[in-house]
Amino acid sequence: MRPLLALAATLLLATAAQAQDLKVIVAGRDSVTLSPKDLAALPRAKATIQVKGASVVYEGARLDAVLAQAGVVHGERLMGRYLNQVVVARAQDGFFSVLSLAETDPVYRANPVVVADTVNGHKLDDREGPYRLVVDGDLRPSRAPRQLVSIEVKPAF
Repeated sequence: MRPLLALAATLLLATAAQAQDLKVIVAGRDSVTLSPKDLAALPRAKATIQVKGASVVYEGARLDAVLAQAGVVHGERLMGRYLNQVVVARAQDGFFSVLSLAETDPVYRANPVVVADTVNGHKLDDREGPYRLVVDGDLRPSRAPRQLVSIEVKPAF
């Protein structure tokens, strides 16, 4: 019985560790899995959204930097056919939001989009985290999926 309990505990810990990773899927390429350490090493930014009339400040890795880790074209090279791509951010509960690829890049957008791991200086709680996509300046948090598990980049049509 003890070996079974030990195995079950090991599987639970492994599942919890995997839940902290973020999968980035790019059409026509291999997917990339980023660990919390990988995300922490990327350029960071703050994003502010309104929640029930109050400003809430999230901080995390810039989404354009996350996408660059998966080989997505960004910056000055983001033009032409690449502008016909969308970014789908999926939450653990099945909710997803969609942005155009241009909306994720600082060449096209002044306000950052972040893969947040903190809110108002504190780590995201289990209800929101470990990651939440936040679009800075949005007047409503409709494009801010909680418990973010994957980001996919694919053609719009």
